[in-house]
Amino acid sequence: MKNKAIRILICFSFILLFLVFINKYLSYSLWDYDFWWHIATGRYIVENHHLPESDPFSYATELEENKNLIPERESFILTQYWISQIVFFFIYRTFNDAGIIILRALIFLTIIVCILWKLQKNGVSFYLCFLSVFLVGVTTLSFTAERPVLITMLFSVIVYLLLDNFRIRKDRLIFLLPPVMLLWANMHGGFILGDVMIGAFIVGETVSKAFKRSVYTKKELLIFYFTCIFAIAISAVNPNGFEAFTISLSPKYNIFLEGIEEYSSTFSLYKNNLRPLDIGYLVLLILLPITFILRAKRLNASHVLLLTGLTFMSLISFRFVIYFVFIAAIIVVTELHYLLEALFKREFFMKNQQRITFALVMITFVSSIALFSTNMNFNWFNFKKATRYSVPENAVDFIEKNNISGRLYNDFVFGGYVTWRLYPWKKTFIDTRAINYTVLSEARWINFAKESLQNKAIQAGKTPLWERLLDHYEIDIVLLDTLDVHGLLAPLVMKLLDNRKWVPVHVDLISVVFVRDKQNNRSVIEEHYITKDAVLNAILQRALRGALTNKRNPNFLISIGTIHYHMGRMNDALIAYDYAIERLPKNDPLRNSIEELRKKTDSELRLKKSSQ
Repeated sequence: MKNKAIRILICFSFILLFLVFINKYLSYSLWDYDFWWHIATGRYIVENHHLPESDPFSYATELEENKNLIPERESFILTQYWISQIVFFFIYRTFNDAGIIILRALIFLTIIVCILWKLQKNGVSFYLCFLSVFLVGVTTLSFTAERPVLITMLFSVIVYLLLDNFRIRKDRLIFLLPPVMLLWANMHGGFILGDVMIGAFIVGETVSKAFKRSVYTKKELLIFYFTCIFAIAISAVNPNGFEAFTISLSPKYNIFLEGIEEYSSTFSLYKNNLRPLDIGYLVLLILLPITFILRAKRLNASHVLLLTGLTFMSLISFRFVIYFVFIAAIIVVTELHYLLEALFKREFFMKNQQRITFALVMITFVSSIALFSTNMNFNWFNFKKATRYSVPENAVDFIEKNNISGRLYNDFVFGGYVTWRLYPWKKTFIDTRAINYTVLSEARWINFAKESLQNKAIQAGKTPLWERLLDHYEIDIVLLDTLDVHGLLAPLVMKLLDNRKWVPVHVDLISVVFVRDKQNNRSVIEEHYITKDAVLNAILQRALRGALTNKRNPNFLISIGTIHYHMGRMNDALIAYDYAIERLPKNDPLRNSIEELRKKTDSELRLKKSSQ
């Protein structure tokens, strides 16, 4: 009876834990910038019955003057995800936002179930299984992007399970490896991670064989080698072959990754307070060397190679953190189980086994209750787009409703959604595919309001570079994010607000629309003109929300200070900058701005006193 009660408590604890993560996955709005160009490409493939041969969505990339200098990368991005894009498109067309949000939840739940199943097969104790599921679940909440990378997350776990299960049980599921790799290679370029994982097992088993620690018979070894090599070979059957390796490893493609958070060093993001600490990742990272040292003689060579590689990858690029967590949650936690199992065989633990087990059951149960009570959202799920954070639905509605004519310049992150909504009526300037480096560079020059390529102030009367580019492309509409992904105000917003050629006609929490002051736009301007202060107050509202919800990130405070400065509120600007410098004490440009602002306010104060 007592054992039955313990089993019920354990089952109940896991049910509560799964309910928490199901609730979280279904509560997150549709937010990823890339999602929209993925389903737009899926729609293009379905409607045209072929993969795109050149970028159909941008007017800037189709110009001869912007001929792509790196066409192989363009081909890769246009064609590598085709099956995922078609699947995502059909799901979205049929079930709208809810379909994709539910798909995302199902993928993550499948991953967690697979990891839990593997841990149980390895004989891992319930409390470590609970810990592992918690660490994985918490980490996945930082990787809820609705795009084909979800397929790589799922397949990375499946490939590991197929390889490791054959090592332990020699089952025939290993023959699923080639078709899995073939499908993966046509759904996401991350299939190369699968090839690397297979390669790690091949090398690891070869090392084990050399040291006479192999677990395979000669026949089993032949099956293992043949299946693995065939799986790697068949993964090349995709529109770009093994080009994904070249694009991932060649430094010449790094120019496209500048400023993208997921490609930044993980600890640099933590250090600069650009993202919160990931508990699951850090816990497993700490446990890794402990288990490696204490279990050194019994570790499998393939596991060591795989975890070493994933650790390195996760340190240099944040996007690999999730893959490290998935595999470490299995290997590290299993090895930790063996360590604790040996510890619990000591006399003290043997004598108190029932008490210790009961204590662990209660800790697990109470933890699940605490997680459930503090994290559950009991409101009905409202499946929707994240229009308050990343999807400029209101701005695009405004452009469409008012039938604003002319070419559009759009913020980098908004391009995909504009394409989904307005193509082919309007093509974009750029989107997060960043296909063409020339166009990407020009977008950066425009957004940062560069006056010249030499970073020097231009002579009075001369037209700045950003304005010349808008004129060159005959752009009549500008759609901008009020704050960038890091929480900073785009300099172009301020330049357009101070430029008589451009008029703000729409602003909401995340976006602002300007139109060129010309005859074609007179009716829109007369009906929807917005004052400069109204635009700045809307941006200030967003920055204040960001500062309150993400208190570690100083960029929101910098934006608050900048807005106050441009509204003439010098003291408020100084207060915001002072708070920001507390979080970024080594930021010299910010410190210089504070010193200049202090001098200016002191000078104005002296002038005011002298005039009195």
